[in-house]
Amino acid sequence: MQNVTHRVLILNSTYSVGGAERILQQIALGLRSRFEIHVCALYQPGVIGEQLAQQGVPVHALYGASRTDLRVLPRFVRLLRQIRPQVLLTVDSPHAVVYAVIAKRLHLVPRLIIAVHSFGKSQRAREIAIARRLASGVTDTLIALTDLHRRFLLEQEGWKARQVLVIPNGVDLQRFSPEGQHLREALGLNAHTESFGIVAGLRSEKNLFRFLRVAEQVLSALPNARAFIVGDGELRDDLQAFCQQMKHASRITFTGALQDIPAVWRSLDVAVLTSDREVLPMTLIEAAACGVPAVSTDVGAVRDIVLEGETGFVVPVEDEGLLVERIIYLLQHPDERRRMGERARQHAEAHFDLQTMLERYAQVLAL
Repeated sequence: MQNVTHRVLILNSTYSVGGAERILQQIALGLRSRFEIHVCALYQPGVIGEQLAQQGVPVHALYGASRTDLRVLPRFVRLLRQIRPQVLLTVDSPHAVVYAVIAKRLHLVPRLIIAVHSFGKSQRAREIAIARRLASGVTDTLIALTDLHRRFLLEQEGWKARQVLVIPNGVDLQRFSPEGQHLREALGLNAHTESFGIVAGLRSEKNLFRFLRVAEQVLSALPNARAFIVGDGELRDDLQAFCQQMKHASRITFTGALQDIPAVWRSLDVAVLTSDREVLPMTLIEAAACGVPAVSTDVGAVRDIVLEGETGFVVPVEDEGLLVERIIYLLQHPDERRRMGERARQHAEAHFDLQTMLERYAQVLAL
C-alpha cells in the first residue's frame, strides 16, 4: 500500500447524476491510491454516491432534509473532527460552498479548493453570488475548466482565490473510443438509418423542448432518420407529453438512463446539445472521444470542444433553424461526418484525457 500523504474530503450537496458529480467520482476513484479520500453529501448520497460506496470509497451522507435543516451543521463538524482532512475539495454548489467556508473559518480544514462548474446566467445566480463573496477570502485554489472560463470567473464573476488554475475535464479515452460494443440493433437502427441524439439529464437548462422541436424538423426532412433522448430527470413526463403531440413522435425515442454511454455514442451518427447554459459539457467530450461529430448551441466553453467546421458545428442559442440545417448536413454527408469524427477523436486525445486531469488534480491536492 502506498504511503498516504493527505486526507481529502470531497464535498457536495448530493451526488445525483450530473457532469460535476461525475468528475468528482472520477477524482475519488482515480486518486484513492494516492490520497485517503472521503466523500460527503449534505443531503442524500445520490446515485453516484451509492456507486462510490459500492466501489469502496467512504461516503458520508448527512441526510439534510432541506437547506435550512439545522441538524446538518453539527453533523458536518463532527465528521470533520473525525476525519481531520488536510484538504477540502468542493464544487460551486452554493450550499456546499457555504459549508466549506464554515469548515475553513473554524480551522477544521487547512486548505479549501473550489472547482467551478457554472458559467454565465443561472437560476441560482443570487445564491452563487452570496457563496462567492463568502468564499473569496478563504479559498486557497480556484479551478476553472478553460482559459475562457478562468477569465470569465475573474473579470465578470468576481471570484478571488490565492491561486487560480485551469484543469479541463477529462474522459477515459480507452472506455470512450470509436471501437467497441454498440447498441444499433437494440435501438432499432439498420445500416440505412440516420441517427442523432442527446445524452443529458432531463433538466431545464438542457432545453430539451428545443431539441424536440429541432428533431421534428429534421425528421420531416429525412424520412429514414431517428432521434434519441438518453437520460432521465424531473422533466421527463413533460417532455414525453410534448413529444406525443408531434407528427413524428414515433421516431423519437426516450431511452431513459443508460449505463453504457460509449455504446450509445457508437450507435449515433451525430451528437446534439441544445442547452441554454453549460461550462465544458462532458457529454460532448465523450461523444468526441467516440469519434462522433457534434452540433451544439454556443454556450459556455463549447467552442473549446466543438471546433467549428472541423469537429462539428456551433450555432447561436436561439437559432433553431440553423441547428436543423447543420444536423441535416452531417446526416446527409457521411464522408464529411466521418472525417469530422476522426478529428473530434484527435482533439479529445490532445486536450481531454482523464489521466492528465487526474495528475493535475493530484498536484493541487498534494500542495
